[in-house]
Amino acid sequence: MKAKSLFTGVRIMCESDLDSLEIKDICLNSGDVRPSCLFVAMKGRKSDGRAFAAAAEAEGACAVLTDKKIDGITVPQIITSDVRGAYAEICGNFFSNPARKLKTVGVTGTNGKSTVAYLVHELACACGIRCGLIGTMYVHDGERRTPATLTTPDPYELNSILASFVKSGCVAAAMEVSAHAIYWRKTENILFDLGVFTNLTRDHLDFFGDMRSYAEVKKSFFTPEHVKKAVINSDDECGVELINRASVPAITYGLYNPADVFAVNISQGEECSYVVNDRDCLMEINSRLLGAFNVSNTLAAIACVRELGASCEQIAAAVRNIAPPEGRFNVYRRGDKTYIIDFAHTPDGLRNVLTQARKLCRGNLILVFGCGGDRDRTKRPLMGRIAGELADKIIITEDNPRTERREDIAAQILQGTEKEASVINDRRQAVGYACKIARSGDVVVIAGKGSEDYIESFGVRTPYSDREQLLKVIGQ
Repeated sequence: MKAKSLFTGVRIMCESDLDSLEIKDICLNSGDVRPSCLFVAMKGRKSDGRAFAAAAEAEGACAVLTDKKIDGITVPQIITSDVRGAYAEICGNFFSNPARKLKTVGVTGTNGKSTVAYLVHELACACGIRCGLIGTMYVHDGERRTPATLTTPDPYELNSILASFVKSGCVAAAMEVSAHAIYWRKTENILFDLGVFTNLTRDHLDFFGDMRSYAEVKKSFFTPEHVKKAVINSDDECGVELINRASVPAITYGLYNPADVFAVNISQGEECSYVVNDRDCLMEINSRLLGAFNVSNTLAAIACVRELGASCEQIAAAVRNIAPPEGRFNVYRRGDKTYIIDFAHTPDGLRNVLTQARKLCRGNLILVFGCGGDRDRTKRPLMGRIAGELADKIIITEDNPRTERREDIAAQILQGTEKEASVINDRRQAVGYACKIARSGDVVVIAGKGSEDYIESFGVRTPYSDREQLLKVIGQ
């Protein structure tokens, strides 16, 4: 591709001859550079890409994108004041701006991103609207799914995936947009048709420092530069702030506060049934997704899929057949005992899951959980306190300790747990012990990892699945 075409829409400050420069690929890592690549010298929190420009040139880079002139290299330097924004823009151009050929739905919030994006994808496809999915769990083009790398991929991978969606016949795409992705401007080149806000609760303070900074990053997504229309949770305090200051048209959804899309007559047993009023369109819903939080997630998805063109009749018929997403309040029953696997890894998420689990419980509520290492440490005692308040028996275990000791993380959780708790650092043993002590009418909640298939400790990812371990213990 000619550099002039690649840099369409990018403000550059250089005299390089873009007309004659041919670029065959784009690379961020000097180790990935091939001949005729553009090397993007981007500064991150831990390293500066400019330090690797010479290595990139040695590997065959034909040009370098940078914000300052780099000494010691001879290839053309394309200088811009905003390398990160330029990178997103050129990745879009490189793949022929696939997002512009799709109806795009970007979902952000602390909890519920994966479930809402999944539901938009599943509902849209069931209603005849082929919709791709990019999320924490996997990537799906409407027919095939592949493993995910990050919640929100790097702009190069992201645009590559969107281009594959277009090629495979998708007309829409739903994706999770994490706070980190907004901060690092991974979706800078995409103007989403719909931006969904689920909620804001405590998380990622190891990165953002405080709740105010975290909230401002989330709020910054809901501007005319990023979304055409918003779908906002009216039951969330930050959501109400967004509604009151909305600079884009907004559809509201909620269970407790006035909203454009709401549910009444909620009844839960083996399934969850309720009536949805979506802007005066009534739907009788029967869903396999249990819990008030999942009713809220479903409302968000319904609002989106109606905007994509599905009818109320199509949606109501489709919801019944949709299974819960992997690792999100997955319920297993063996005799008179119930087992639940959920991704809950924040204080609010854990509270929601335990509150719903209690409704299924006739005996003791047994909880197995831990907290991830190298992440927000302040939430550990908070989650310990919630466990003590809502569970009858608590087993604290590992959950991706990364570069921290499992024992240290458990000790920090215990600081907030006023109730007696067991510490079994090996997660396999912890799940086995919880199942062993379960009695008639008990519910065992295994929280924190959901559909993850590994435990990460000191740079090593050891294969592990809560689901596989549970089924092994209780018998498939």
